[in-house]
Amino acid sequence: MAEKTHQMASSQKMQQEKIRENMKKISYKLLIISGKGGVGKSTVATNLAFSLAYQDKKVGLLDVDIHGPNIAKMVGAEGKRLGILPDATTIEPIFVPPGVRMVSISPLLKNSDTPVIWRGPLKMKLIGQFLADVDWGKLDYLIIDSPPGT
Repeated sequence: MAEKTHQMASSQKMQQEKIRENMKKISYKLLIISGKGGVGKSTVATNLAFSLAYQDKKVGLLDVDIHGPNIAKMVGAEGKRLGILPDATTIEPIFVPPGVRMVSISPLLKNSDTPVIWRGPLKMKLIGQFLADVDWGKLDYLIIDSPPGT
């Protein structure tokens, strides 16, 4: 049992280090939040990402609304899949014109309308994986669309 606990702690430490390294390559991280749903967080996040991309900024758009992911639909990436790079551990974002790198749980689902019923620990693990294992590259901005009540 102690060995498993040690392995988990080591894995979490490695993920935290990968997140730190990835975040160093991103100049600005913008989190779009609201205590209420349906107020336009995804619309603001999408429009902000596209507006910055049209100004020749390197932009990532991360949808961390696990229960209601709709960024893929809003950017026209519904039905597309996230890529896996040759090292088999790095996720490649979906590139959306005009040059936005987008990641969401939606492309990982069989059907984009499939409900995701996860509790906090699984959601946090996925968000950590999106921050640590996605090859965001060097970005000027990472726009993060959050769920209601964040």
